[in-house]
Amino acid sequence: MLADDVYRFIDYLRYEKRASIHTISSYNNVLKRAVAVLEREFDNIKSWQSVGLEQMRAIQRDFNFNDENIKQSNNSVAHDLYALSSFFKYLIKQGELSDNPCSLIKAPKVKRHLPKILTLNEIDVLLNYEPKDVFEQRDSAIAELLFSSGLRVSELVGLDLKDLNYETKEIRVLGKGSKYRIVPVGEKALDKISNYLKIRDEFKPSEDALFLNKYGRRLTTRAVEQNLDKLSVKAGVQTHLNPHKLRHSFATELLQGGADLRSVQEMLGHASLAATQVYTHLDFEHLKSVYNKAHPLANRKKN
Repeated sequence: MLADDVYRFIDYLRYEKRASIHTISSYNNVLKRAVAVLEREFDNIKSWQSVGLEQMRAIQRDFNFNDENIKQSNNSVAHDLYALSSFFKYLIKQGELSDNPCSLIKAPKVKRHLPKILTLNEIDVLLNYEPKDVFEQRDSAIAELLFSSGLRVSELVGLDLKDLNYETKEIRVLGKGSKYRIVPVGEKALDKISNYLKIRDEFKPSEDALFLNKYGRRLTTRAVEQNLDKLSVKAGVQTHLNPHKLRHSFATELLQGGADLRSVQEMLGHASLAATQVYTHLDFEHLKSVYNKAHPLANRKKN
């Protein structure tokens, strides 16, 4: 059965790859749609080995529209095909497929957008805001940690008390692919976390998660996103805030401060340097200053 292979793959993502809840849900929805297309349009397809060009074209047509029959962006279609390709790669690894059917079709071109960041003034306004209650104190510590260490929001909500080391000023992070990494934490972030920990018991903890909701349980990624946006409004930041903006800002400030790409890659937890190059950006003035310092002919005067 087509669906049985999907169930096994989802279990593989959940228990072996330890993928995020968001990834598991997204991939599951994509694969359920692919199964639905095959069962609806091809009576003779009983296994993934039988999927060829005709079937892949039908699946891609379906991916072009969402459940409300609204045309999807190229980025969304490319994401869905990537999820499907990951599933096929899993089947190949299991010895159940010889080739990846996704190679039979061409994925749409995707637009790469430069990441949005906060200005230094906006960062100052946000991080110097004086919290008015225990919830804002928690959220202020979260904002400081995200900017200090460049964590993904999924990594932040996964932190436990034991992951923070005050002596070495480091935090142990479980990143993508179930890989741990050690990330430095700034003094201001440590101070704000320390102040938050003094009032953490007011949340009536029911688990060892570092950051708790009002019920004493681990915060969700969605809650962090909403809470940070509220905090930014209270602080007077004029632009919409999300955790990714703080991560982007962290990486950009490091690069503009002279950090090398390899070090930033390691701190961000990227598997490839290419991901870091896409994830971060340098403004033109910084690039120009690097050129002027490094290029032997940049400042050569005319005779």
